Amino acid sequence: MNKFLSEKFRIISLISMIMVVFLHSYNMTVKFNSGNIIFNNGYSFFVQNFLSHGITRIAVPIFFCISGYLFYLNFSGGIDQFVLKYRKRAETLLLPYLLWSIWGLFFYFIIQILPQAKNFFTKELIENYSFAKILNTIFLNPIPHQLWFVRDLLVFVILSPLLYWLIKYLRLIALLILFIIWLGFFNFSFLLFSNESILFFILGAYLALYKNDFILKKRDQKFYWIFTILWILIVFLKTSLTQLNSNQIILLSLLHKISILFGIIAIWSSYDIVMRNKINTNKTIYDISTYSFFIYAFHEPILTIIKKGIFYIAGTNELISMFTYFLGPIITIVTSILLAYFIKRISPKIYGLITGGR
Repeated sequence: MNKFLSEKFRIISLISMIMVVFLHSYNMTVKFNSGNIIFNNGYSFFVQNFLSHGITRIAVPIFFCISGYLFYLNFSGGIDQFVLKYRKRAETLLLPYLLWSIWGLFFYFIIQILPQAKNFFTKELIENYSFAKILNTIFLNPIPHQLWFVRDLLVFVILSPLLYWLIKYLRLIALLILFIIWLGFFNFSFLLFSNESILFFILGAYLALYKNDFILKKRDQKFYWIFTILWILIVFLKTSLTQLNSNQIILLSLLHKISILFGIIAIWSSYDIVMRNKINTNKTIYDISTYSFFIYAFHEPILTIIKKGIFYIAGTNELISMFTYFLGPIITIVTSILLAYFIKRISPKIYGLITGGR
């Protein structure tokens, strides 16, 4: 993988990570022990649906696609390669997954000791968990709910020989089948992972094994801006229909899936256009991009606590909802970067363990 593509992956991953934080900043329903806060109309409803249920929804497919590409890049299917991949992913995925999962459990336990904080929690308190539930929370359903992404990746790593066989012998047929399932034409669901995660992981794997030049090619023609325009227009249409309480579930779902496809192409090609006359990316942005995994692992449940804290202090109305939607991610991202820098500075070894060496 050349330098340009490596930097491209880093910057697009950072952009996608920021999108994920805003995706999780959605606050149309905020749960307190004393009751729920619900906003189901108005300008805040439109903006948050446009961003969190529209624009930012390309982030997770991009992450799975990049993960699939990197896993199978320069891969020939040898047993020794699989063994090496298993060992490496144990360090880069499994260990961070367990450490952050345990941290989330411990963090909630400490917070729930404070009497003033109990109104923020609507589910069973950690102190009342059975041993079986503690194990389930650590391994399968972590309190930092964003870890489901790593959990799915770990499943794909385990299944990687089977997935390699599917890509090698079925090629585009495998992608077509998964694409049809993802569109929802069949009421079919995988038990261990989502339809979306397997489709885009396999897409990345296919591009690594058979279309590496497609990824390496720079798209610097201004024609590609049309994908950005179409992406935004489709998301706007879908959001408008949602605002009007449209019951066209199939149409809304189809628009959502199409917007994801256009959005991925838009982000991928836009980077090439922006960088067409530049040799290197901005150093500050590149340095911040090294903290993408830390932002991913740390931002929840911190973001949820910040959202509830703002509502608790400032009150509950539409203006506060909009204010919280943008302020919460900003505080969370800045805090994540500063904390990551601090930990990396005082203990590079600990930082390496919790980020999988990233």
